Amino acid sequence: MKKFLLLFSILFFFSCSKDSITYNLTISANPENGGTVSSLTQQYSDGTTATVTASPNNEFILESWSGAKGNLNSVDILMNSDKTVIANFIKKKYVLIVNIVGNGSVSKKTIKQGLATDYTRGSIVELTALPKDGWLFQEWKGDLFGTENPKQVTFDKEKKITAVFVKNIDLKNISTFLALGDSYTIGESVETKERWPVLLMKELKTRTNTISSLNIIARTGWKVEQLNEEIKNLNLTPPFGLVSLQIGVNNQFQGQDASDFRPMFTELLNRSLSLAGSKNKKLFVLSIPDWGASGYESSQEVDQISKEIDEFNSVIKSEAEKKGIPYFDITLISRRARSDKTLIASDGLHPSGKMYELWVEKIVSEISKIDLN
Repeated sequence: MKKFLLLFSILFFFSCSKDSITYNLTISANPENGGTVSSLTQQYSDGTTATVTASPNNEFILESWSGAKGNLNSVDILMNSDKTVIANFIKKKYVLIVNIVGNGSVSKKTIKQGLATDYTRGSIVELTALPKDGWLFQEWKGDLFGTENPKQVTFDKEKKITAVFVKNIDLKNISTFLALGDSYTIGESVETKERWPVLLMKELKTRTNTISSLNIIARTGWKVEQLNEEIKNLNLTPPFGLVSLQIGVNNQFQGQDASDFRPMFTELLNRSLSLAGSKNKKLFVLSIPDWGASGYESSQEVDQISKEIDEFNSVIKSEAEKKGIPYFDITLISRRARSDKTLIASDGLHPSGKMYELWVEKIVSEISKIDLN
């Protein structure tokens, strides 16, 4: 009887030992920030099935499994031994599609890591529009917009971009001085002959025969946005022989912050540069005069006005200098009006013809040195 009990105990022991065999399941993600990998538990009885699930993080997808078969985010594993399973993640890739309108091409330069045609999130590519002979780059459309060339695109999705080229038909514009601006460019409260673009044109004709006509696009009260919209609506044909830009006083007058002014001014500056045939020396920018120095009876807090004018001019100067565009500071001249009221027009606010003459004296010597051919 004792022998029988001993034999039964031994058999029961081995039977229980066999039934209790378990195996370890080790799971991980590659790379670690690519996502998470989960299973019900890390230990499984012999012969059972473990389900492993991969959950990619944002901007990642599951590429493959190591230690398991399948291409879905969940795989089943037969646990008949210890198993190691790795979920291999890769970053999503986005396609860049570039279309062409007109006659030209677009070159691509990778600024931040990315592949030739597929780019991961955060990749930065610089696009340069290259017009064919007789054509001009006009603008970007689609997921990239504006007239800046070259221009960078940052990837956070698939990008579809169109480069628009226009045929250079209107060659007469190359002999035209195009003056863009607001009340200062239009010469509010002075005679036509006293406007500073007219005075500058008169001086230029004594020094060069390259510029023979003047076209002023300006209106009293215009802000950057309104001038920009007017230029787009007119559908002007570049290149112009010489382009000037003076704008921003109404943005300041209506309480806009200089930092909010910057992107709008930059867009207008790029459009103006396009009108100059993308030749930065054929575009020049004037600072905003200090209207608070006029003594205008309704003006208050003169020091605050001057401070804000300086902040706006700092934006204008820095954006012009980034592109190598000539910048002329006429603000100091405008502040002479604090002690010389002959520099103010009859409306008590805008510059007089005498002040505009001083502006032209400051500008003309430098403009005359530019090769306008």
